[in-house]
Amino acid sequence: MAMAIERQQRAMLGHRQNFFGRPVSFTTIAWNYSGRIWDVERPEDGEPARRHTVRCPVCQETLTYAVHSIAATRRRRVRQLIAAVVFLIATVPVFCLIMLDPGSPVVLSIAYGGGSLTFITGWLLACAAGQEKGFAGHGSAWPGYLKHRVFVPNTKDGRWV
Repeated sequence: MAMAIERQQRAMLGHRQNFFGRPVSFTTIAWNYSGRIWDVERPEDGEPARRHTVRCPVCQETLTYAVHSIAATRRRRVRQLIAAVVFLIATVPVFCLIMLDPGSPVVLSIAYGGGSLTFITGWLLACAAGQEKGFAGHGSAWPGYLKHRVFVPNTKDGRWV
């Protein structure tokens, strides 16, 4: 899903409408967001991130986001992908600890616990890298269904992602 990351960025601050996910199919749930669109000017490449304040039209909460330049957004995405690959590669030797002493409960607990943690961390970092929009603040850099979320248009069909 390619996001439109532009210098003159159109963004939408969404407020989650439902507390529980709405079932869409047997294995999928959806969340309803409503919000308002605002135009954000990203800083030039090489400049520090700018702070933008926006008020949620639903709950009237004032939120401040740091908006990064296009180059900084790409660097943040690459850094998260590199960290995800490192954690996913580190999963293999942690699970290989089992070969040292497969009967030892200490080795098994370290291998399974450490391997699971490294895999989950790598997976979360990869998800975060895929959703990196260049907006930081209020949990917007991590995947999940937060109370407030920043959306940008999709380059293919213009939907908000």
